[in-house]
Amino acid sequence: MKLLFVDDDQNLINIFMKWASIKGLEAKFAYNGYEVLELVEKENFDLILMDIDMPILDGITTAKKLEKLIPQTKILILTGLHPKFSKKLPQNIVGILLKPISLKELTQKLSHIMNSQQL
Repeated sequence: MKLLFVDDDQNLINIFMKWASIKGLEAKFAYNGYEVLELVEKENFDLILMDIDMPILDGITTAKKLEKLIPQTKILILTGLHPKFSKKLPQNIVGILLKPISLKELTQKLSHIMNSQQL
C-alpha cells in the first residue's frame, strides 16, 4: 500500500515517517494541499491521510480537487477540529480520525479500510 501523509505539523510528520517505516509501508509526505496536488501529478497513492487545517490549501478543498483529478484515491481525514461540517464531504473521504490519534488506532483504521476493500 502506498500512502501519502499530509500535515503542516513537522512533529506529526516525523512520527508518521517512523511508523510507516516500522510497518513496512511505502509513504510520501507533504505539508499542505498544494504539495499534494503536485505529488499526485507524478505518483499514484492508494490512500491519502490528510489534515484539514493547513496553510496554503486546506484538506477539504484539496479533497474536492482530488475527487475530480483522481477519484479512485481514497482520503482519510486526520483533524484536531470537531468533525461537524455544514457541507457534504467529497465521496473520496473514507473516514475521519480525531487528533490526537494513537498509532494503534491508525493501524486499526487502515486495516479496516483495506479489509473492507475501500481501496
